[in-house]
Amino acid sequence: MLAAFAIGLALVATRLIFIQTVEAGRFDRLARKQRMRTVNLAPQRGVIVDREGEALAMSEDVLTICATPYFVNNPGQVAARLSPLLRIKRAELLRRLTRPSGFSYIARKVPMPIARKIRAMDIPGLEFAPDTLRRYPNGCLASQVIGFVGTDNKGLAGLELYYEKILGGRPGQLVTEQDPTGRPIPGSTIKQSDPVNGEDLQLTLDRHIQYQAEVELERAVREWGAAGGTVVVMNPVNGELLALANSPSFNPNRFSEATTESLRNRAVTDAYEPGSTMKMITAATALQEQIVTPSTSFFLQSTIRVADRTIHEAHDRAARDFTVTDIVTHSSNVGAVTLGIKLGKTRLYRYIEAFGLTKRTGIDFPGESAGVMPAPKDWSRSTIGNVPFGQGIAATPIQMAQAMAVIANGGLRTRPHLLAATSAPDASPSSTSPRRVISKKTASQMRAILLSVVASGTGKSAAVSGYKVGGKTGTAQKPPYGSGKYLASFIGFAPAGRPRLVVIVAIDEPTCGIYGGTVAAPAFARITEYALKHLRIPPKP
Repeated sequence: MLAAFAIGLALVATRLIFIQTVEAGRFDRLARKQRMRTVNLAPQRGVIVDREGEALAMSEDVLTICATPYFVNNPGQVAARLSPLLRIKRAELLRRLTRPSGFSYIARKVPMPIARKIRAMDIPGLEFAPDTLRRYPNGCLASQVIGFVGTDNKGLAGLELYYEKILGGRPGQLVTEQDPTGRPIPGSTIKQSDPVNGEDLQLTLDRHIQYQAEVELERAVREWGAAGGTVVVMNPVNGELLALANSPSFNPNRFSEATTESLRNRAVTDAYEPGSTMKMITAATALQEQIVTPSTSFFLQSTIRVADRTIHEAHDRAARDFTVTDIVTHSSNVGAVTLGIKLGKTRLYRYIEAFGLTKRTGIDFPGESAGVMPAPKDWSRSTIGNVPFGQGIAATPIQMAQAMAVIANGGLRTRPHLLAATSAPDASPSSTSPRRVISKKTASQMRAILLSVVASGTGKSAAVSGYKVGGKTGTAQKPPYGSGKYLASFIGFAPAGRPRLVVIVAIDEPTCGIYGGTVAAPAFARITEYALKHLRIPPKP
């Protein structure tokens, strides 16, 4: 009996010696881990403002409430006390408070007044971590452009995502010791690294023009029973985007409630057949290649045969003479195809490429579409019969705005962009040198032709009182052809003498009308008139 007791005592002593020597380090680390409390310190996210310094996205200080569940006494009673303040069901809070782990989130991003009330309750086991909540003070305004952030304050969409490295900053960390109830021990800081706050962004957007564009877009969508639409307002000289409006829209403060349709920045991500707006590029190419002048006349039949296709006009007419100006002014499909055949596919494609319709514009926004433009080697015999008037290809509204800006800006192509300035020391708005696409003479001839579209052609409803305005209507069938679905658009510039605005309005699937001159042109006129007056741009001769 004594021998067995002695053996047992020896085993216990051996185990104690083993623990105190061989495993001493492991148990010390376990003890330290239980005593250590690590808190991530959230950086302040940079502010996003418009061109006039008005806030579009900002952050406010909040607290995130966490718990060490096994330190919480009477979790049922704690859940009952917290439920009315946090507006979380008691059963859900109880689940979080009794989670079988050493850490549990109780409520994320709690406003300061509520968090202070809960902190004053002095509940053992609760912790309060500094955090920030992203706010969008203008609600739906420019929501698809600005985007939104997730619970971890990381950009998930729009410019919040594209400029995450600039806006996001770098989190810090605080490591302290805690007592058995989970409270930090005063003066026990072991390690602290301060967060690096994000940098601010100033955009080219004008909040007032953006608002007006959204109002007029919604008006047009409702009036014409459309599925949606988009508006681009751009300075053709420097590529600054003053407005990018989309319908339907959403509130980024509640982005989880948004539909997939409302999240898209259609101006950048959606490619569509440009329809008759393409005729401005076809005509500009013919003028630049000097195969025609604005007054060159053609006797045009009411249809034209190209390979196995017969091309018709949008409206029936008799055979008659058309000048190049008439072809654009009255939007003749037959005339556009006639010019395309004279140019040939190689020359036509080269200028389509130069105008920017074969690749992304390079706008500082995620998810830009490159559009669809087959290379000449992939053209069928009938392709030259549809590309000149905008069928069989696809372009985004931002690509078409860039193309019109070439004509408005004396033949020079600029890159559309949204960033005007940033406080980041090692970052600045990227700029590219303008690229010449057509001569000043050709651009001037095209502006005169596009003026006639508004003065006496298909774009009369785009006229702006007191200003000379040029532009082009577009009525594009949406594939599959014959489905009865259309995209109606108008794209133009103002003032004619010295253009400072290019505006495109595209209305998707209108049901109460289909023609760009009827559906989109009136909205163009109202948006352009407001923007000209807001920017105090005087009329030019």
